Amino acid sequence: MKLIQALGMTALLSLSAASWADIAVIVNLKNNNTYTGIDVDLIERIYLGKANQFPDGTSAVPYDLAKGDSVRDKFGRKILNKNPSQLHAYWSRLIFSGKKQPPREVSNAEAMKAAVAADLNAIGYINAYAVDASVAVLYTIKD
Repeated sequence: MKLIQALGMTALLSLSAASWADIAVIVNLKNNNTYTGIDVDLIERIYLGKANQFPDGTSAVPYDLAKGDSVRDKFGRKILNKNPSQLHAYWSRLIFSGKKQPPREVSNAEAMKAAVAADLNAIGYINAYAVDASVAVLYTIKD
């Protein structure tokens, strides 16, 4: 009986942990693009410096979590199709050539929410469970 209870509890915890593993792409609450249905392609293009505008024509300013952050690594793999070393090499080439600058970097989810809440043009990402009323969710990346 205790084994069945333990297995049931383990299953429940793993299900709830899976929803916590989702990543939310966030923007400022006053950003009108929360209604435009931004897709993964545009998010990728913004984060790779290939696009700098939201669908309504306003500037898009991407923010990244700190290097080594597991959410940043997962975002890079799932959205940008690059592992951390590939992403570093990508940006190193662009910086060296003088063409682009990488997204602004913040230290953690709280700093990301604060940066996005303070900048109407900001776009960022955090664990979905860390979302609060200070930001709007633009897109959710399912784990």
